[in-house]
Amino acid sequence: MPGAVPVMKRIKARNRQAKPSDYLFLPEYENRETASKIIQRQFREVMKAAGVQDDPAAGVKYTIYSLRHTAICMRLILSHGQVNIFNLAKNAGTSVEQIERFYARNLPLSREMAINLQQFSGQG
Repeated sequence: MPGAVPVMKRIKARNRQAKPSDYLFLPEYENRETASKIIQRQFREVMKAAGVQDDPAAGVKYTIYSLRHTAICMRLILSHGQVNIFNLAKNAGTSVEQIERFYARNLPLSREMAINLQQFSGQG
């Protein structure tokens, strides 16, 4: 995603000795389970400070995994039905079935999405 490139470059600039195989976040922690727990704890604190740690109406308690769900849903919504769901699934390390079951089932079907579902590539 083009928006992530400047952020990644800033993070990499902080550690000029980093190798391409190094982790981007908390590279000093070889134990990735520990690193993951630290990031999860930081995420919970940020959500708590923002007052959005859960959604009582939906019965959802937000976790760092919620960012994955949000990213996939936003890609589906903002593409207005033009995203290639097979490529999205491959890029996200999931399946089309999982995207349909867990991410897309509650999304609103906009007019543009409905039209795009009826078209083949190159049609306008």
